[in-house]
Amino acid sequence: MNTKLFAIMLAVSLIGLPAFGQQPPTTAASVKAVQPGLLEVTGGRVNDAVVAGIQKISAKADNGRRAIEVHSPWGNLNFAWPKGVKPVAFTIETGKGGGATISAPGFTEANKEEYRAAIDAVVTKAIKDAQAQKTTKTNK
Repeated sequence: MNTKLFAIMLAVSLIGLPAFGQQPPTTAASVKAVQPGLLEVTGGRVNDAVVAGIQKISAKADNGRRAIEVHSPWGNLNFAWPKGVKPVAFTIETGKGGGATISAPGFTEANKEEYRAAIDAVVTKAIKDAQAQKTTKTNK
């Protein structure tokens, strides 16, 4: 093979490699909270979701089996609220470049502890389930 052609092919493959691998960011994400005070309630949980590769979490304020929907590069997941956690509606959506937006239309100063507990529980389960899904899909 021609050395020049090999160098070009190598360069093209290295440039395209990040786009195909789509590795999640490993540094702190820029997080935007739609409602004032919400960012303080979430702590680092939104960043944890971004680093884990979670693309979106949509949580409904109901007790259905599929009240929570999670999107990740390894597929979509649905699950019910963890036991003992009050269902509250919120959405975490990641963007390109590692940023994220969290929105919770029902969030108020009076119910911030409910949101803190709900976001912590849901993000923890979403990360655990997405990592299990990743392991299953990448070990085949």
